[in-house]
Amino acid sequence: MGGGASLTEKEPAKGIQRITRHPFLWGVALWSFTHLVLNGDLASVIFFGSFLILAVRGPFSIDRKRKKAFGDAWNRFAGVTSNVPFIAIIEGRNSLRVGELEWWPVVLALVVYGLFLYLHQTLFGVSPLPM
Repeated sequence: MGGGASLTEKEPAKGIQRITRHPFLWGVALWSFTHLVLNGDLASVIFFGSFLILAVRGPFSIDRKRKKAFGDAWNRFAGVTSNVPFIAIIEGRNSLRVGELEWWPVVLALVVYGLFLYLHQTLFGVSPLPM
């Protein structure tokens, strides 16, 4: 999110990055894990399992590349953030500031989620809702 521009700021981690360095990949991990558990057939294991592996292993690759590219600035950023959501906050390396979280991504995510939930039967041939 923005390359290395924020790494040199006084507080390099803001907003969602206070919670996790990799919010998108955590979203993919949750999506793929729930679909994998609920479906379980071979095609789902291959399809959703591939996304789950990518989402779980990806942050380590990204972190390694950014450490190499940004050095001490990355170490400082990594020191106040965590890959696993809320760990840096629980450990006291950062604090949750709800005011930094923008409202529009949350609203957009809820709208998109609602659309996929509503259109899931049409788009994918199976309803995620109990009949």
